[in-house]
Amino acid sequence: MNLPGNLKYLRKKSGKTQDGLSSELNIGRTTIANYEAGISEPNVETLRTFAKYFGVSLDDLLSKNLESLKSLPDEPDEKDIMLRAAFPQQPPAGYSGIPRIITVDSGGNDNIIYVPVKARAGYLLGYGDAEFMESLPTFRLPGLSNATYRMFEVEGPSMAPNVLHGDRIIGEWIDSLDKIRDNRVYVVVHKGGVAVKRLVNRLKERGKIYLKSDTIAHRHEFPTIEIDPEDIKEVWYGRMKISSDFSEPAEVYHRLADLEMDVMEMKRKMKSGDV
Repeated sequence: MNLPGNLKYLRKKSGKTQDGLSSELNIGRTTIANYEAGISEPNVETLRTFAKYFGVSLDDLLSKNLESLKSLPDEPDEKDIMLRAAFPQQPPAGYSGIPRIITVDSGGNDNIIYVPVKARAGYLLGYGDAEFMESLPTFRLPGLSNATYRMFEVEGPSMAPNVLHGDRIIGEWIDSLDKIRDNRVYVVVHKGGVAVKRLVNRLKERGKIYLKSDTIAHRHEFPTIEIDPEDIKEVWYGRMKISSDFSEPAEVYHRLADLEMDVMEMKRKMKSGDV
């Protein structure tokens, strides 16, 4: 992502110091310094503020090296800046720093878009289409802020017993494939579909990402999948699970509980001299 270098370049090109830019945009000088150093990243609303101030599009601000261009791109239209982070129909080369479409509430806060199973086929084709994305349900939850989140409905038994059919996974946007952590649950949108899996990151060693299932009973149905990074459209890190399942514990749990009770009874009898 070219954001740190672009912010520094645009600030200097406009003749502003970090203090000066801080005063005009009401963003802390230390915060701006951290953005330019790549230590932290702005949220979508702050990105819009930078884009509008410098007269560039969000796509250019994030994905292009503006200093290497002979002239800056045309100023984005008001709809691009004020309504959503909507990228052009053709995605930029490589994995994007933010989702192509983000919806916001009346206060300018990012909504959590819900993708039910019945909408998956449309999502795979329309994740960059503003009209389709606006047709999906949206909501907000306390405790989920300072990032972009999306909720996906789980289909099938591949992640049982940890994630069951019908559960909902709320994922946080991952802005770089290098940040994928081994054996954590992610939602991956790739050219083959939308998958809820544990990922193994082998980009440096083999240039591949591996998708693993948790299931044991159906393991033969869900082998590990190997995918190329260029086939990945979105990655969401599983932050929360919403489930309506209240099934009883597995039989092995009952057996262990019975065994524990038997051991306790034996200890009691030994202490009382009944054995």
